[in-house]
Amino acid sequence: MNSPWSHNDPINLSDEVETDEGWTFHAVLDRDEDYSRAVSFRLSWADYNLWSPAGADRPADVAKAVLRIFMESMELEAIPTKLDAARIRRLVPDADDRIPAAIRTPPSNSS
Repeated sequence: MNSPWSHNDPINLSDEVETDEGWTFHAVLDRDEDYSRAVSFRLSWADYNLWSPAGADRPADVAKAVLRIFMESMELEAIPTKLDAARIRRLVPDADDRIPAAIRTPPSNSS
């Protein structure tokens, strides 16, 4: 799917809360100056351990990587306001390969 977004779009995370099942975040996905979308995002321990098997990555970095791939794969309006990281596998077949690379490759700020 061609999306008007690129991986350069800002993802702002706040309110990181660790739970028995993983983490929850409040995320704001900014498309441009005039439009953003607030999302409640969940990252389970199981998904974190799959994408960061050594546990060396910050949960927020894993969450941003997953959200970047959602943004590359979906229109802004199609991204649910309550989103679980595991949903990425149904949308992007190679997500489990792409996410670890995305964790270690921050978005470029250049045009």
